[in-house]
Amino acid sequence: MKLKALSHYDGDTDTRFGDCILLYDATTLIVYDCGHERHAEEVENFLKNNSLISEVHVVISHNDEDHIKGVITLFDSLYDEGYDVTVYSSLYLKSAKKVLDILDDDRRTLKGTKERILKTFVHIKEIVEKAQEYNFTVKDAAVNTKVASGSIVGPTEDEFVNVVAQAVEDDKVTKYEGETVMNAASVQLKCKVDDGKSVLLCGDATPAFLHNLNVYGVIQLPHHGKLDNAQEIFEKLTDSYSKTYLISDNTGSGPTSGGSDKLVEYMKDELYDPALNTKDGVVNYPKNGGIHVSVKKTQGVKLGGVDTWF
Repeated sequence: MKLKALSHYDGDTDTRFGDCILLYDATTLIVYDCGHERHAEEVENFLKNNSLISEVHVVISHNDEDHIKGVITLFDSLYDEGYDVTVYSSLYLKSAKKVLDILDDDRRTLKGTKERILKTFVHIKEIVEKAQEYNFTVKDAAVNTKVASGSIVGPTEDEFVNVVAQAVEDDKVTKYEGETVMNAASVQLKCKVDDGKSVLLCGDATPAFLHNLNVYGVIQLPHHGKLDNAQEIFEKLTDSYSKTYLISDNTGSGPTSGGSDKLVEYMKDELYDPALNTKDGVVNYPKNGGIHVSVKKTQGVKLGGVDTWF
């Protein structure tokens, strides 16, 4: 397979376009996140230009808007064009009983816990409901779940359940292993690309939940190239200089956008090869046996209705 990480559009580096990473071969496309409607349009154009593709797999890493804002628009297009679509997401209600056991609070009920989960992870709820409306196949993104030629490698069930339990318990955004509860348990995808290397895509996952990192040749540095996350990953690796790193920095220019500037400077100072960074344009990997970066210029919940899938 080949990898294409989408970037900004028409020279607009102020808008927060978020993540959208494609893995594809002649007949199959995997879409890992779709953080903006403009990304959905780009995927639609990609499919028109690759007419042999009939099978589309959509992996949702987590609930934050900069990873899911374009997903419904993408679904609309895939449905209209008649693609065979499978959607992979953490199906939170499946873990409700384990979450309740972790909370160990006699005042809580299973029904109330489910209501709280649906309220907290409302974007995922809406995405799964839309997928079901279109009769797409929906699969729980559990470890070892196959995604075309790739597979889900994280988080583990225990990691996931503990994050959800904290999200349910708290009334505000809090941290878990150095990341927000929304980010920490991002779904991680492993896939082998045409140069024989294994790629790890990890959304905004906490590095504490990233395992067996030495087996990957290409590693997405989580949370749009956040410096402290990247440093944790470098420390976990036997030889951090031997890897190719991917950064999806489509965070825009807002005061809370974050981004990869500090990491880029750090990697330069520490004599790393530059990471493949969507801030510089669309990333294609591999291309002609190597790396190519093409720069662009220019309400109430009916629990019975969702228990079976969410």
